[in-house]
Parts: sequence; C-alpha cells; structure tokens
Amino acid sequence: MKIVVADLWTVFRAAVEGFFDDSALSHAAAMAFYAATSLAPILLIVLGVAGFATGRDAAEIAIAAQLTGLLGPQGADLLKTTIENASAHKGTLASVVAIATLLVGASGVFGEMQSTLNLIWKVRPQKVSLFSLARTRVASLGLVASLGFLLLVSLAASAAISAMGNVITSRLPFGELVLSALNTLVSLILVALLFGAIFKILPDRALSWRDVRFGAAVTAVLFTVGKSLIGWYLGTSAIASSYGAAGSLVVLLLWVFYSSAIFLFGAELTRAVAVRFGSRRDLMLLESDPRPAGTSKVENLPMRPLWIIGLIAGIASLATLASTPRRGRS
Repeated sequence: MKIVVADLWTVFRAAVEGFFDDSALSHAAAMAFYAATSLAPILLIVLGVAGFATGRDAAEIAIAAQLTGLLGPQGADLLKTTIENASAHKGTLASVVAIATLLVGASGVFGEMQSTLNLIWKVRPQKVSLFSLARTRVASLGLVASLGFLLLVSLAASAAISAMGNVITSRLPFGELVLSALNTLVSLILVALLFGAIFKILPDRALSWRDVRFGAAVTAVLFTVGKSLIGWYLGTSAIASSYGAAGSLVVLLLWVFYSSAIFLFGAELTRAVAVRFGSRRDLMLLESDPRPAGTSKVENLPMRPLWIIGLIAGIASLATLASTPRRGRS
C-alpha cells in the first residue's frame, strides 16, 4: 500500500469530514467520562504487570513521572490518591469485590472505544450475547495489560539510553539533544504500536497491519505533540484553580477529552486510508451513504489473541491487590 503526496489531501479531507459526521467530539466526551472511573483501575493493572519485572517501587516511580509530565502535579496527585484507595482492601470478600470492580472498570473505557470505532467503521449494531461481551471485555483487559508491557520496554529503553548518555555527551557536540531525540523516538514508536493494536483489534472489522500503520503513526505524532500543547494549556490557563476542589478532576477530564479527540481523528484517518488504498476497498460504497442502512453487519472474526494477555492482566491485578497492605479497622 503506497500513499503518494497527492493522495494525502484526499485522505485528510475524508478523515476530517468523517470526524464531524460521526460526532467524534461527543464520543470523546463519553470516553472522558468512562476514563474518569477507568483510569485508576487501568493504572493499577499496569502497575501489577510492570511490577512483576521491575518491582512495584520502580514501576510506581515510572508511572508517577509519566502522570506528572502529562497531567501536571494536581492531576497526577488525584490519580495517585485514587490508585492508593483502590489498592486498599479489607478481608477476603472485600478483596474479591475489589478485583471484580477493578477488572470491569478497567475494561469500561475500552468498551466505549470499541463502540465508537464500530460507528466509525459503519458496523451495524448487533444483539450482544453474554459470551461475546465477556470475550470483548477480556480482550480489552489484554490491551490494558499491554500497557504494562510497553512500560517495561520503555523503562528498558530509557535505561539503555541513560547508560549510553555519558558516551554520547562526551563524543558528540550536541549530546543532550541527541539523547532527547532518542527518548522521543522510543516514545513515538511505543505509542504508535499501542494505537496500531487498538485500531486493528477493537473494531469488528477484519483489518491488516498495513491498514492501520499509517493512521497509527500519524496519531502517535499528533498525540505526542498534542499532549505537550494540552499540558501547556492546562498549566497556564488556571483552569484547576477556577474550579476549586474539583480542579484536579476537571484537568483530568479535559486532558482525556482532548486526547480522545486526537485518537478518534486517527481512527477516521485509518479508515480513510484502508477503504481507499488498503484491504477494505469493499467498504468504499458506505462512504456515500451515512444513513443507518449504509452499514454492514459484524464480520466473523477469529478470537482476539489478547484474551491470553487479559488473563495475565487479571492475575497481575490480583497480585497487586494481594501485595498492598490492608487498612486496619478503625
């Protein structure tokens, strides 16, 4: 699949039109709402997966640094406090309830993602069976667990770059700039892999990696640039102080909303590429028919391979809860 420069305008125009036709901003707001209750469970599972290899303390430090860079001190403190509260539990029954709530909550935002991606891909809504719902939720947990593995790769890459830091800075005139560029490149690659996995696995469409790689790469660049701009805006606009005690939550919701909008634009871009230059040119006819009739049924897809990682996520979350100290009775 090749996209020449002359085709870029057509693809981006189709993505922008689809973004507004599918009411992507409204769905981004819905994803922000789900994220308000899902982010803490997601981070707890990521902490459990990454903690197996690096230790809980190292994983906590890495996650705290990422949260502070993305959300600022107030938003990061809110999530860290929420994670601590979610980790604390009393007794066996409370632990079981906490784990069930954790797993359901962590998969909630990915369930909303799948619904929105199906809308973008013009998939006709079908009756949902209990088995298909459970399978989708477990696959969503697999994506959550993959965040933990990406964190491990990121930590390993950062450690390798830091180890080479003295050599690079001593032998190159712009060593600090080179180190910064390497860290940014590693981050871009990992984010692109995550977006590519989401774009390929969550929609009820049979897609190839070729279909999603362009959209995932562009989305990763937009997300990397956008998170800096969003962080700068939230840090300089005094939004947090304007809302008083609720300021941290507002900052979190706004950050997720803007990030979700970038994600959904990337999904529209992925579809525009796939139906024009990729393996799904058979869906091109649906472009001209936005009515409900202009949809097609869910395709028979093989079992999503992420269910295995989803089971690992459940085990990791169980281990995380079991390793946290219980609160004593007051």
